[in-house]
Amino acid sequence: MTSRGFVALCAGVIVLTGFAYLAIRMASSQPQPVQPGEVAPDIQGKTWSGADFSLRALRGKPVLIDFFTTWCPPCLDETPDLMAFAAAHRGEIQVVLVDRGEARATVASYIARFHVPDDVAVVLDEGNRWSAPYGVTGQPEAFFIAADGRVVQHTLGPLSRAQMEAGAKVAGK
Repeated sequence: MTSRGFVALCAGVIVLTGFAYLAIRMASSQPQPVQPGEVAPDIQGKTWSGADFSLRALRGKPVLIDFFTTWCPPCLDETPDLMAFAAAHRGEIQVVLVDRGEARATVASYIARFHVPDDVAVVLDEGNRWSAPYGVTGQPEAFFIAADGRVVQHTLGPLSRAQMEAGAKVAGK
């Protein structure tokens, strides 16, 4: 190998090592999604009606958070069961729907279509910023949170009514 080839090889190794270092550093600086047993990240924002919302303000009561979109067929399929669950557990467990980035008018149509009651909080996540702290990669995804704020269950995909009831028990309903 010529000295010129050796220098090029060394430079390449140094550059690749630098990129690897940066990739590892960036990955370790990204917050990791919440895991069962950990305290749920506080979701703050506005509801579809313009009211202020903070998940932390619900401490002391179990919570079911469902991340959804109005164009998602499985989300639409689970909505009637979510509404029935919310009605059956009114005052016992707070149901929170987090819309992942849609316009207020679109969400308002969904609320009217499914007769979502006022005691179900529908939070607009206009920038879809709350998905990352929860590790949400699709929709629907649900989280049951105990009264002390800890995540006790995370479910990918639509929830059946039986899964909602089981999750409520785990959350301490």
